[in-house]
Amino acid sequence: MDKLEFYRSCIQTILSKHSQYKSRDEDIESQLFFDPVRDRYQLMRVGWKGLKRIYYTVLHFDIKDGKIWLQQNTTDIDVGEELLSMGIPKEDIVLGLHPPYKRPYTNYGVA
Repeated sequence: MDKLEFYRSCIQTILSKHSQYKSRDEDIESQLFFDPVRDRYQLMRVGWKGLKRIYYTVLHFDIKDGKIWLQQNTTDIDVGEELLSMGIPKEDIVLGLHPPYKRPYTNYGVA
């Protein structure tokens, strides 16, 4: 498996794993979006909690220039550590949810 396919597989594994979390509200579902053509991957929660609309991105990854970009993480899970444990080097993980001036201090890739 080449590097790009490996990265796609790791991201899809993480998103699928975290999509198994069941909300206490039956009207809220997890939705996975895998776009391997554009290398964009998301886990969303969609539904209703009473009269309140629930619609937000839980996790969002992109692959750009051979690196995995974490664009959104609304969990308390350190997905960077999960990617590291799967064998992805730190320099190939970019915390895109942090502003560019902070990225050199994250110990991950800077783009």
